[in-house]
Amino acid sequence: MPEIIDYIPPQALADWRCWLQQQPVSELLCSRYARGRRECYYGVGVTLHKTPTVYVAEQADLVQTLGDRYLPGWHSALLCEYHPGVGINPHRDHTCFAAWAVMVNFGQADFVEYPSREKVITPLSDGAIVRLNTKILHAVRPVQHLRYSLTFRQLKPEYQPETGQQQALPI
Repeated sequence: MPEIIDYIPPQALADWRCWLQQQPVSELLCSRYARGRRECYYGVGVTLHKTPTVYVAEQADLVQTLGDRYLPGWHSALLCEYHPGVGINPHRDHTCFAAWAVMVNFGQADFVEYPSREKVITPLSDGAIVRLNTKILHAVRPVQHLRYSLTFRQLKPEYQPETGQQQALPI
């Protein structure tokens, strides 16, 4: 079950929302599980094919600072934008990622996990910072209002690019 470990302070949420709305998110072109979701990677990005490609993505000091605080050693942060009616179907995160991730929730969402035959629903409030196991089947119900999430992940060692490489890296 996801563990709420902290919250973005209420006075900082407005600044975050302003920043979020200025980010270069784009729609996934061929997603079967997140139709209509828009996204942008920070740190390193990953093409989620069977054989992923790791590449240098957007860089932002704000993202770096938040990631370093809640998931030291993170490699990849994925910003997702969900408009009303958009969610994400049950899935497990790509095998290139380590199991544990930290997600920052902006807006309201029902996070669903399927640890066994029974589903567990965790309502996420605005500013919640959540630690979760992305290898457990999980989903987000379609949202009623605009929502963003910023998820920090670590790559497994065999997928990590060598330090200093600045181009697309086929793995």
